[in-house]
Amino acid sequence: MIDTEVPKKNKSSFEKLVKVIRQRNYKKATEYTYLRYNLDFLLFADKPAEKVVTKDIEKYIEYLRKKKVSSSTIQINISSLKMFFEEVLDMNVFEDFRRPAREYKTPKVLSQKEISLLLETASESPRSHLLCALAYYAGLRVGEIIRLKWGQFDLSKKTIKVDSPIPTQNRTVLMDSELQKILKKFEKEVGTEKSSYLFPGKYQGTHLTSRNVERLVGDLAKYAGIKAQVTLFTLRHSRAIHQLAEGKSLEDIREFLGHKSLATTESYLPIRKNLRPQVRQKHIQDALKEIKKKYKY
Repeated sequence: MIDTEVPKKNKSSFEKLVKVIRQRNYKKATEYTYLRYNLDFLLFADKPAEKVVTKDIEKYIEYLRKKKVSSSTIQINISSLKMFFEEVLDMNVFEDFRRPAREYKTPKVLSQKEISLLLETASESPRSHLLCALAYYAGLRVGEIIRLKWGQFDLSKKTIKVDSPIPTQNRTVLMDSELQKILKKFEKEVGTEKSSYLFPGKYQGTHLTSRNVERLVGDLAKYAGIKAQVTLFTLRHSRAIHQLAEGKSLEDIREFLGHKSLATTESYLPIRKNLRPQVRQKHIQDALKEIKKKYKY
């Protein structure tokens, strides 16, 4: 729960929001985000929620922009507020609201040299080494990595059965030879039990949190002398780009990453958005040529 006191004039409406969120069994992080962003707005508006109008929402979004809040965070703010006012309070304050277009930034790509430096730094700890290797060599998302159990590995077939938090992203991934070596080293140290997590958490039956893992990877990157901010997604994205540089097709990359749509995979490329299909295809081909020049090992 958030530690900021809710204004007396909004306690009743805010309690309704808490009740709805608890009924939906959101993750703790999601629950906190929805409550935090709605409370921040109510403190800004300084009026009972029932008296909020569209202009108040617009002023708040402009306030966030001036604070240089990222486009993605603004979008989450809007979604949080829409849920509160439309679904909890049954108000139509968003009827005339024009949602700002989402801005997309092409993710950072590490060079092969930077990846080697990071993995070498991580190799001092079998656990850290495997965390980074699963993101890079297997292209797994952070949520997929922290939920991995030994029973998902088939060492004879050299595959990982990926059970994603999103069912449509479930897939089977072939293990790279380098990943197999790192896994075997880790296995020797900790042993295996099919029903247990690879990366157990503090309490029995739990796994590491994504926040702890991301902090670990960020620290490793600093120790490796990498100036850019690095997350597990950076490693996943870098692997995809490196594979494209080696000649893999976009469809191969789509399957590797577990994307439902090829358009999602194409969005990883440094190309302008909202182009006509024919122009877009030319931009994609140009981007692929540039990737091969820049990242081919």
